[in-house]
Amino acid sequence: MSWKQISFEVNKTETDLISEVLMGLGSLSITYSDAQDDAIYEPPVGQTPLWDSVIVNALFSSEVNQKFIETSILKICNIVVIETLELEDRVWEDECKKDFPSMRFGRRLWVSPSWDTETKFSNDSLVINMDPGLAFGTGTHQTTSLCLEYLDSNPPKNLHVIDFGCGTGVLAIAAAKLGAKSVVAIDNDPQAVLSSKENVAKNNCENIICIIHSIEQKEGIECDLLIANILANPLIELEPLFSDLVYSNGMLLLSGILKEQVDKVIKCYSVNFSNIKILNKGEWFRISAKRR
Repeated sequence: MSWKQISFEVNKTETDLISEVLMGLGSLSITYSDAQDDAIYEPPVGQTPLWDSVIVNALFSSEVNQKFIETSILKICNIVVIETLELEDRVWEDECKKDFPSMRFGRRLWVSPSWDTETKFSNDSLVINMDPGLAFGTGTHQTTSLCLEYLDSNPPKNLHVIDFGCGTGVLAIAAAKLGAKSVVAIDNDPQAVLSSKENVAKNNCENIICIIHSIEQKEGIECDLLIANILANPLIELEPLFSDLVYSNGMLLLSGILKEQVDKVIKCYSVNFSNIKILNKGEWFRISAKRR
């Protein structure tokens, strides 16, 4: 079976109307994408923002009366079609798998999906078994990659580690496989907590990693290394907490910071941390520092 995708460019205020009309006309699915390469990095909590200019992609069966769809949308919404594509049916699960091969970080740390049976790992490779899911962090994003490479170069052997904003748990699992004595993985998203628990079990790290929701955070949790791969604004807000959590001479690893935010984050942390170092991949930066 083949499909027909009909696309429109609209202002974000028009998305609800055109989506409702398209669903009434028989659209099987509707997706939004950015029309002007205008990235949204740190939306307020609880909001799902849209770009000012949005591409609305509506999927129909190939037998749809395209002329009727175009005429109806023009009449009701005063919006014209910008593009129509014929899409051949595929096994989309297999297509998605092509975007997630096994990846190496540093010298010996790997993240490998369950469907990869071809990659040959060396005897000293440390493999994190993980499939992409709803929570953030599999190594495909630069921010996660920066943290994994740091851990590979600076193994937390016999250290107590906190992974704050753990997402999938990939950084907590990496720390455990690299010799951490204990890891506390914390997130405020229930889906992330669930995802982390599943991945920790899959990687046989339950005896090292404790996963908790942020509301369960207990007094007295401290660490030799704190990792936070989140975003700049929450990193700045959490500085007092992080300073309390890291032992004297302990290490801090922050990621999720854009170039224009680096100086602000450094200024915030320089009161309690020294030996500050930065590294980037593209537009994303990592900061490491030592607790005074």
